[in-house]
Amino acid sequence: MSKPTGMEWAALITGVVGALAWLPTIIPLMLPQTIEGKVISQYANLSKLPGGGDSSIFVQKVSLFSKNNGFFLKDVEIYLKYPTSLREEKCTVWTWRSLVFTFDENGRAVQRKLRIDARDYLLHHSVLPRDQAVVGYLSFSSNHLQDERYEYVRYVFIDFEGKRKQLRIQGKDILDNKTIFDDSIWM
Repeated sequence: MSKPTGMEWAALITGVVGALAWLPTIIPLMLPQTIEGKVISQYANLSKLPGGGDSSIFVQKVSLFSKNNGFFLKDVEIYLKYPTSLREEKCTVWTWRSLVFTFDENGRAVQRKLRIDARDYLLHHSVLPRDQAVVGYLSFSSNHLQDERYEYVRYVFIDFEGKRKQLRIQGKDILDNKTIFDDSIWM
């Protein structure tokens, strides 16, 4: 067996460097896909649903991204867990055509109508690109009528093949002093 020549070493090194150049593309495909995010703003109110009946209604502005791979979003399920409940409660997701909230402004109850373009709801996005933030609104109702902060909110994102990815955000991590008040959505 003869010793490798300089040309053979150069070819080997070139091959290894060429193979390594593909690593940044291949490694994310091998890592597990997760959906990460945070709540940017949140409004909650007791109100009537379109079919009647009282409900706790939440409007959240959320920033999401799909880590390591894109996610093709078909549907979203939302669950709330309250400290006084033993189980999570499945919420109803809404794209509101008409919704009125009552706000306390200087001790006066003021009603404001929600004004969000339907295209700005996250439910209407079909792709969460890899490692790229998508910002939009999620709105949902809960049968829990007590004035109480939830322990956590759990989002279940479902793709077109029925695969599910979850994101759980603790209620204590949604701090009033770190969320924005998106007054532009109320008129």
